[in-house]
Amino acid sequence: MPLVKVSRTTKKTPTKSSTLRLKNIVKQQSIIQTEIDNIVKNRTLNDTSFLQKNLQKFTTEIEIICQNKQLTTADLATPSRKAYSWMKFLSNSDNLQLHLNAVNRYYNLAQKVIKNHRLKKQISIALANYSSLYKYKASRHPSNLISIQFSEGFIRADDSLLEIIITSALLGKNKINDDRQIIRKFSMTDEYCDVILELDLIADISAEKSQGNYYDLEQLFTKINREYFDNKMVKPRLTWNQILTKRKLGHYERTRDRVVISRTLDQQNVPRMIVELVLYHELLHKHLGVQFVNGKFRAHTPEFRRSEQKYQHYQAAMKWIENNI
Repeated sequence: MPLVKVSRTTKKTPTKSSTLRLKNIVKQQSIIQTEIDNIVKNRTLNDTSFLQKNLQKFTTEIEIICQNKQLTTADLATPSRKAYSWMKFLSNSDNLQLHLNAVNRYYNLAQKVIKNHRLKKQISIALANYSSLYKYKASRHPSNLISIQFSEGFIRADDSLLEIIITSALLGKNKINDDRQIIRKFSMTDEYCDVILELDLIADISAEKSQGNYYDLEQLFTKINREYFDNKMVKPRLTWNQILTKRKLGHYERTRDRVVISRTLDQQNVPRMIVELVLYHELLHKHLGVQFVNGKFRAHTPEFRRSEQKYQHYQAAMKWIENNI
């Protein structure tokens, strides 16, 4: 029996408006979540080879089915697409380690709350590509089990924020307004939005075009690689994209080794130095990677900020961005 089955509702002759409905993708996500739970509870966070093989196996199988139907993963029905994007995201070793560390941190915080309040409760925690920020519910069997689902965007959230949510779930207390505002504020930060954006981009595999109406990312990469990386950087995939907005001008998608730049910058009135700075910023993410600092992965480290300011027109470009975007 195949891991993934094509639903009978799938059209035999797909069109651009087709929605591909695949059975078992969400079930495979649950299998992965169970494996993650076992790894965290058994304290084997560094032994992830089997889990990574499963992630690669599941996502590759989904991609092959899509190809055979002459569709892409972007054509998957929403629940399937979200589950696929999440598993593809975790197939990257850095993302998987970040996720495992986050789940481990959440369980430790939950145990702290349980101990401090002398609660006789158990807790189940899951992070995935959910539409909501978080939600929790009490289980009927057993009656002392509380299940919390977090959006994957919370993998870099501070302990203080997580403790607010976990405490509320375990004590059954409604959030006060200040707590709601703190959570909403976090959902607008780069720490949260970058993860959500990457999950959205994973299934968005429309035609990649480095040549825009006014700027060619290939040419800009060649210049930046020569001037700032001694021509030693291997060129990532480069593309303009509609998903990104003025609020988020660029993104380095580590899963695909792809730099995505917002089409809002491909305009005649946008100076070349602005596009160069945004591209350079994303290339630095590729060059420097992420660092594990104080128990968390950080991308915008002091080293990153120092390197970013080496861009020749940094001050002028930042001033233009502040005044125009």
